[in-house]
Amino acid sequence: MPSPAELVRTVSSVTGVPLPTIVDIDRRLVKGKLRAKGGRGFNAAQMTPLDAARLIAAVLASPQANAAAEAVERYAQARVDKTRSSDKLFGAVGLDDLAALPAKHSFVDALTALIASASTGSLAKLIAASKRGWTPHIEVFAFTRAIRGRIRIAGLPNGLTASIEYVRASAGTKASRTRKIGPSRAATNDTVGDLEQSRRVTERTILPIAALLAPESRNDWT
Repeated sequence: MPSPAELVRTVSSVTGVPLPTIVDIDRRLVKGKLRAKGGRGFNAAQMTPLDAARLIAAVLASPQANAAAEAVERYAQARVDKTRSSDKLFGAVGLDDLAALPAKHSFVDALTALIASASTGSLAKLIAASKRGWTPHIEVFAFTRAIRGRIRIAGLPNGLTASIEYVRASAGTKASRTRKIGPSRAATNDTVGDLEQSRRVTERTILPIAALLAPESRNDWT
C-alpha cells in the first residue's frame, strides 16, 4: 500500500491539480479524521481504496481546499437515485464486487469499491485477461456544492454499461424525476446563490490510482 505522499503525488499528476492544492486538501481530510494518519518511514500510514476515494471526492466536490472535509461528508450521505440509474445498478456490468454493494450505499462507498475493483478485484482481473492496451471507460462526476453525482462504467468486453446517479438521501426519488442530472432545489437548499460547478474524472485518474494501491505484481498493466 502506498504512503500518503505517494497517493497525493499521484492524484496531482493524473488530475493536473497543482501538488500544493492536493497537499492542502489532504491535510484538511486528516484534520477532519477522514484519512488515516501515521508517522514517518515504516510507521507511515498505508493508503487504502477508501482513503483514495475520499481524496478524489474532495477534489471533485470541494470549491476550495478548506471545504474538503465537508465535501466528503456530503457525498458520504449521497444515495442512489434509482429513477435515473441502470436497472440493476452495478450488477448491470457483471462485476461481482461492485454488484455486491448494498442497495443503500453512498457515492463514496461506490467510488471506494470501484477503485478496489480496478486495483485487485474483478475489474483488474478483466483488464489483465483482456487484450493488451484495453481499458474500460470510467466517468466519475460531482457538483461542488450540491449533492449530486454520477459513476459510469462502459466499454466493457461484454458490451454492458452501468450508470449510477446519486442525490441527497433526504431528497427522495420523487424530487429528482423532473430533470436529468443537475442541481435541483431539493439537492441545493443548503447553498447560497445560483452559481454551481461540476467536475469529472475518468479512467485516466481512476486506473493509475488503482494501480498504485495494488501489490507490485499487479502494477504491470498500467
